[in-house]
Amino acid sequence: MLLLIVAILVYIYLLIPYLLISWLKFIHQKRQLKKQRLEDHKESFWNEKRKKIIISLAILTSVASFTVYTTQRIKWMGDDNGNLKAKNYYVSGQVLNAFRAILTNFIHPEIPIMAPLHGLQWAIYNKGIKQLPADDGEIGIWQNQWFHNHYSKKNRKELFLRNSKPTKTFRTRLDQWWFSLESMATGSYADKQMEEEHYYLDYTSLALSYLLKHGFYAHHKAGSAHSLALIPKHVERSRLLSNWLWELQGKWNKSQNTLDFLNKNPKLEAMYLTVLQHMLIRYFQGTINQNRFSCDDVSIQRYVKARKQFVEPEEGRPAYKRMRNIKEANRLLDWSVDNPNSRSMRYVLGHYCGIAVVGDENNSKYASWAKHDGQTPDQEAEDRAKLNFYDEIIILESQFND
Repeated sequence: MLLLIVAILVYIYLLIPYLLISWLKFIHQKRQLKKQRLEDHKESFWNEKRKKIIISLAILTSVASFTVYTTQRIKWMGDDNGNLKAKNYYVSGQVLNAFRAILTNFIHPEIPIMAPLHGLQWAIYNKGIKQLPADDGEIGIWQNQWFHNHYSKKNRKELFLRNSKPTKTFRTRLDQWWFSLESMATGSYADKQMEEEHYYLDYTSLALSYLLKHGFYAHHKAGSAHSLALIPKHVERSRLLSNWLWELQGKWNKSQNTLDFLNKNPKLEAMYLTVLQHMLIRYFQGTINQNRFSCDDVSIQRYVKARKQFVEPEEGRPAYKRMRNIKEANRLLDWSVDNPNSRSMRYVLGHYCGIAVVGDENNSKYASWAKHDGQTPDQEAEDRAKLNFYDEIIILESQFND
């Protein structure tokens, strides 16, 4: 029944644009005949050609929907899969999600015309997850696939964003992303294929989106890190997400399929290490502002190891150097080493904990400012690293005053 409803809705979405365009062409043709004072043709709008096209659209929709449904059913309802009762909903939802994915390649997911499709997808989701165990991570996977991926694939910005202030809807979306992150990381998995293909491989992308956008919880994106560091709820979230990311790599290492994928797609590992580093930095900022920063915190060693693995791993070439897209690779390198927060963290660890981190920063870009301030680029870079953590440095100076 769900498949039938999905197919009908998809058919309507194909039929209405066709009828609208055909009607406009029909009216235009009649006007042209009238202007030329030619005898008006007696052909009806509902001619045989249009009727055949309408029937063809129905057949095309039915065949495409059934093909996607059958493919998904074979893949996710085999003898080695789990949660088979819930999968009946999942495979039908995948048909709708495939059509939505095609549309959101060209239009923004929040455009009102998408509302009926989103509504039906949520209805399938809410019915389907009732058939899943409450602690199964698949609940988060479904939500991530059906409601996050349409934003992440184009790095979509909120449609109705004004002056960098998010709407209530966007903060609700952030809560949904967090729910998916928590569910996938802490849940058990009856379906190991779902765990490997969607938890292991999709988690980093969702974590990246959350990292990039969760500043909107502070009602602004730019310069939000310090504001979030003052909110205990979000400091705790940074701690939890950094823990879940750290544990994820251990799970990767137990899956040969995942290791093979990472070998062929080094971007995932490079992106993972970058996100992990910055979630740890967000957590450190919070602990500093809560006056509980400690050089003995296990998270510091995790940060040092993640940065080393990114820049110069124990074995082989770094993942970012194995990426085909050099521009993206350099962007990840810059974010891991030259980003202001990364520079500030390096200064904090070196100055207060005596811990050195690997990765050469490019201080030459501060040359013009350094010349203006009468100092070397290295001195200028360090001053700016301290300035970026201005409030945090004041707290650390008081904590480490002896």
